[in-house]
Amino acid sequence: MKEYAFRRTDNDRIVWVDWTTMIHQSAAGFIRLPDGIEARRCLHLEKHERRRSTAHEIAIPAPAISDSLGFPEQCLADRQNQLQQLGCTGIEFKRDPRVPEFFQVHGASRAALDRYTKKRGMVNRTGSLGGGVILSQDDLDRAAELVSRTV
Repeated sequence: MKEYAFRRTDNDRIVWVDWTTMIHQSAAGFIRLPDGIEARRCLHLEKHERRRSTAHEIAIPAPAISDSLGFPEQCLADRQNQLQQLGCTGIEFKRDPRVPEFFQVHGASRAALDRYTKKRGMVNRTGSLGGGVILSQDDLDRAAELVSRTV
């Protein structure tokens, strides 16, 4: 039977509980123990076997488009010259459909965009390419609960 680790808030000791107790944890990972003390889940102590995802891989990868590497229209000639000097392939500069005077950097693949970014000595912070974080409502609720607690 699987057990789940929780750290008591009163003395920092680890207690192990079964699944039926664990499922009653709050969004922030807290449970109330039978003696009335709260305990927080310690995932790093658990040695559960990881299951492979049954979700199908995306057949068509998302386009590699960067706004953070983009630039205004007056820089287009300079960036095209720089692109040739760097010898990067698989990179195009295209107008942003929402802001026509701004150019986005499009890569034939994420790897091509990563190579271009590295050769320019930059870091790509475009969220869709892993530079940002998207939080779910559950993540926000868990954060709010953690912040509101006084331990």
